[in-house]
Amino acid sequence: MRADHARLLTLLAWSGPQPPRSAYLHPSYVCVFLYRLSNHWFRAGHGWLARIAWHVNVLLTGGDINYLADLGPGLVLLHPAGVSLMGTAGRNLTVMAGCGLGGEINRQDDVAGWPGVPLLGDDVVLEPHSGVLGPVRVGDRVRISSCVVVTRNVDDDMVVTGPAPKLLRRANAGAAAAHEPPC
Repeated sequence: MRADHARLLTLLAWSGPQPPRSAYLHPSYVCVFLYRLSNHWFRAGHGWLARIAWHVNVLLTGGDINYLADLGPGLVLLHPAGVSLMGTAGRNLTVMAGCGLGGEINRQDDVAGWPGVPLLGDDVVLEPHSGVLGPVRVGDRVRISSCVVVTRNVDDDMVVTGPAPKLLRRANAGAAAAHEPPC
């Protein structure tokens, strides 16, 4: 917990002229604290307490970090609402808004200690709306850019970016728009 708090303070310090002294009530810290508590209770054999702490975390912060996840020290979720994490990660994982780690249905390969979930190395950054799905290995010091979903192994010291968006013009766009139902 000390490593999580110290890292969050370091990341928050750049945003203001005077560094904050404490982040114990910051939503990021509360979310990580409740995850650590639920994970501890699960490992101690108190599954019902672990599940209660997990539910409180989802309701209070909006962060869905499964108590089975094995996330190393220095975990920071900059915006916990909408984040869903299930997998294994090393030290200093940074997770931004709307990110996810998880398994794929019917994928039973085992790379992270249990089938179907990802294994992330140290110092991985997940930018907003990115994710890692399935039994894949992501190396150390990897940055996954916004709106990218990783489904294959990634080596150390890589930046994963998505393809440039393509804008396709429909043939007869004016006539098609007149017949489409409103969203």
